[in-house]
Amino acid sequence: MKKLFLPVVAFLISFTALAQSKVGTIDSDLVISSLNEVAQVQKDLETYGADLDKQFKDLVAKYQASVKAYQDVEATASEEDKKAKQEEIVGMEQDLQRFRQNSQGLIQIKQNELMQPLYQKVGQALNEVAQEQNYSQVLTLNAGVAYFDPALDLTQAVADKLGVTLKQPEEQTGN
Repeated sequence: MKKLFLPVVAFLISFTALAQSKVGTIDSDLVISSLNEVAQVQKDLETYGADLDKQFKDLVAKYQASVKAYQDVEATASEEDKKAKQEEIVGMEQDLQRFRQNSQGLIQIKQNELMQPLYQKVGQALNEVAQEQNYSQVLTLNAGVAYFDPALDLTQAVADKLGVTLKQPEEQTGN
């Protein structure tokens, strides 16, 4: 029985050691904000926002012109013409409201579209670092990790893999 017990215990200990996970962390926001490409994404978003703003101003100008045209002919126009012009103006008001509401969503969609390649780039580098260093799991600090051992932080290793110098927190906020 003793001869069987020792090998079984040794097997269980070695199995438990193999089954243990190596867990790391990463501050992916810090890595992404340190990428040079972020400046171009920001410029592209500003350009897109300016285009949306111009479109909105054009719609407002058309609306104002339509209102003025209605006011100019209101006294002499037939009831049928007045009603048609009023319906046109109400439709334009609704278009303006929809455009204003949708523009924030459009900017968010554009931002996601522009940032996706950066997320993929960081994700690929993270996968490579995690595999090279035999991590079985990596948690993002942005997900609300209550505690982590700084020795298990892969942020710098991923930045090194990407050839990026990490910005310090005060550099990110502009303070």
